Amino acid sequence: MLFIVFLKIGLALPVEKITFLLKTQYNLKISKGEIIKILKQVAKAFGPYYKELKHKIKEARVKHIDETGWRIDGKNHWLWVLINKEVALYIIRKKRNYEVPAKVLGNQKGKVVISDRLFTYNHLEKHTGCLQQKCWIHILRDSKDLAKHYKEAKVIHRRLKSIYKQAKSYNHKATDEELNKLLKRIDKIAKMKFKHSEVRKFVKSVCIRHRENLFRFTQDPEIDGDNNLAERAIRKAVIIRKISNGSRSKNGAKFLEILLSVIETLKLQGINPIEGMKNIIEASYE
Repeated sequence: MLFIVFLKIGLALPVEKITFLLKTQYNLKISKGEIIKILKQVAKAFGPYYKELKHKIKEARVKHIDETGWRIDGKNHWLWVLINKEVALYIIRKKRNYEVPAKVLGNQKGKVVISDRLFTYNHLEKHTGCLQQKCWIHILRDSKDLAKHYKEAKVIHRRLKSIYKQAKSYNHKATDEELNKLLKRIDKIAKMKFKHSEVRKFVKSVCIRHRENLFRFTQDPEIDGDNNLAERAIRKAVIIRKISNGSRSKNGAKFLEILLSVIETLKLQGINPIEGMKNIIEASYE
């Protein structure tokens, strides 16, 4: 049973390939309906463990967050991931607003959330009390794209790229003086005059709105300056989405978020997913 779960969720194989593999390699005939039934049974068994993952990600001092589109019965929803170096939590909801992660996280005073500049996360800061670290990879990607369309944005991209390089060079051990130098370089960009509204909007977002959210990673080894961890976790869901076009029902979405959370958490912890799932189920009966 757990091998089938790993093939479907861990390796993102279509049901048709799973049935073919089982028949050709193990001479085991199993229908599509039986595979779906197995996924549901295992997901239900992991229910209590999934709740533990929610608690762990809530209590984590630093976590990454990202989201991507998802469909349930053809209707638009959103798949979210909240992740750190030990726990991956996937949730699928209808909305893309701050209320979704806020309901999971609760009070986050003194804790840090690493994300892109989606406006949703500004409200998350307000309603949970979390601190933010913005993803520099996203910032540089956006500034590079802006520079392709507006000549005056080229200097912004060059300077931001240089600033990030300097920030990384401190290896999370920047002094207050070094941090202030970085902020002064950001302030210089903020004071520059630009003709195009899109350029001004970008500068305002990065250099003014998120000024205090740019360099937390420079003085804290637990904080990354990018959101790569969450982006990699999202890619796994995207692969599944391309194969399945989402979930056929709300229950199917619930089972997916549980199974994906369990398997990706085990992989983060360096545990064999099949053995890890077996141990979780055995522990639930003790």
